[in-house]
Amino acid sequence: MTEEAYLRRDAEMDNDEHASNRKLTTWVLCSREDPESLEFKCSCETFLRRGLVLRRNSAQLDNDAPEQVSCYAIASVFTPERFRRRGHAKHMMRLLHWVLALPSSLPSTFPEAWGLPPERPPWLAHGQFSALWSDVGHFYGSCGPSTTDADGWVVRDAISTVWDVGAGDTDVDVGRGWKWLSASDVDTLHSIEDQRIKADMAAMSLASNAGETFFTFLPGQGVERFQRRRLERVWGKFKSVEYWGVVCEPTEPGKTTETLDEHPAMATWTFEMKTPTLVVTRLRAGKENFVDLLSVLKFVAKKHGMEKIEIWNLPEAHKSIAQDHGAVHMEREEHLSAFKWNGAEAPANVVWLNNEKYVPTFTIDVLTDVFKVLLVLNIMGNLPVSTSILFYEVASSLKRCAASETNQKVAMHHQ
Repeated sequence: MTEEAYLRRDAEMDNDEHASNRKLTTWVLCSREDPESLEFKCSCETFLRRGLVLRRNSAQLDNDAPEQVSCYAIASVFTPERFRRRGHAKHMMRLLHWVLALPSSLPSTFPEAWGLPPERPPWLAHGQFSALWSDVGHFYGSCGPSTTDADGWVVRDAISTVWDVGAGDTDVDVGRGWKWLSASDVDTLHSIEDQRIKADMAAMSLASNAGETFFTFLPGQGVERFQRRRLERVWGKFKSVEYWGVVCEPTEPGKTTETLDEHPAMATWTFEMKTPTLVVTRLRAGKENFVDLLSVLKFVAKKHGMEKIEIWNLPEAHKSIAQDHGAVHMEREEHLSAFKWNGAEAPANVVWLNNEKYVPTFTIDVLTDVFKVLLVLNIMGNLPVSTSILFYEVASSLKRCAASETNQKVAMHHQ
């Protein structure tokens, strides 16, 4: 991808539903002495998301209604090479808690060694939780809201189930039992999934134990769609993609897939090209239809020249079935899903539901030579006291400013 194409693509996507209306904020760490300079120390992006939380505590065992909350997906942590190994990114991520998290979850006082706390924009929502997908192992676990190297983002269930797509995988009868979904259909489906996930959590409350807390991101409002949009330049070059999902036709009398809300099984997907892979973004299936759904996925993967199929956090009930059909379960070495819980509950007592591929917001896999890899931080050393964090509202990020020193920035910053 050329620099021009990269910048154009990002500018277009900033207006998409997943990022518009102040959902996307770009943050930079800059010098207090010269906050207008383009010499940013590092940057990252946050995406405001909708989530659900279900708490099961002894005082409210009859509370089976999940609560909708604000939450954040964090992406594109980037430090220019000339500023690496100085602790800038770690400092920025520590400061980020002080603008994103619920005040009740933060230490009572801002660390004196860091100077003045960052001012948060008045329109910015407080997040019950946030998540990122690390390519630097457990580094972000040390980026908490205080000077200790703890209380940051906790890696949780970075497990992939992978199948090789072989020449022996046969076609399936696409006319029987399954309905193919266009991109528009998939958007509709995920709006419905928002409600089904809420119903699932309410039902789960009856079987969960006191003291357990559950949270999930929701896939609708363009969140899952981002997984296709971000690689449109790539998949647009090979055999035309008509369908991005499938639902199982219900067998009960009177039920139909016409409105997409009565299906017993579904899957949606995108394509990754580093190793040609069909990646399932969202899965819902029972034991009785999982094998048939897998056959459909193999058909789609083979049709578009994919070498592998990947599912994040396949339900435990399906893992032995998957292995019987050639799957390998593995812990990922990149894109490690990690969360920060902003509540009184200990992270060990918090369960991340639907930790699937529809959530991540890392930008792209193949970048220009200037920005070879996002989320790559190899930093250490003393943090600078004379730095502060400011925010850009759907503005040019450090990546864009580094690409063009004359790029006009639209900034809202504290004094």
